[in-house]
Amino acid sequence: MYFINVRLSCRQTGQEYLELRPTYSIWLLADNLLVDNNDYVYQYKMRDEQGQTLTPHGGIWLLELKKFNANHVETEDQRWLKFFKDGERLNDQALPDWMITQEMKQAMSTLSTFS
Repeated sequence: MYFINVRLSCRQTGQEYLELRPTYSIWLLADNLLVDNNDYVYQYKMRDEQGQTLTPHGGIWLLELKKFNANHVETEDQRWLKFFKDGERLNDQALPDWMITQEMKQAMSTLSTFS
């Protein structure tokens, strides 16, 4: 399981809490956590026991990569999911068509550096 925490909140004295910028946690799961559901993207918000949302800002995005099986990339979201799922098996000298964007080339370069 991989975790990416994106923290964009910053509160200054006197600032209203509703003015906070969103804070997201993105969970990239190699295996399925929610086995009784075929969806692969889930968005969660912080709520209390009565269902009241603490803040409309941020939340947790859970991405189950094992369930994602798009052969043809049609959206930017699918492009990133396919990269997260298949990136380590790609040849950075012969990238597939769906990887030919500036962002994907940079992501592949970063992946190669970490590998």
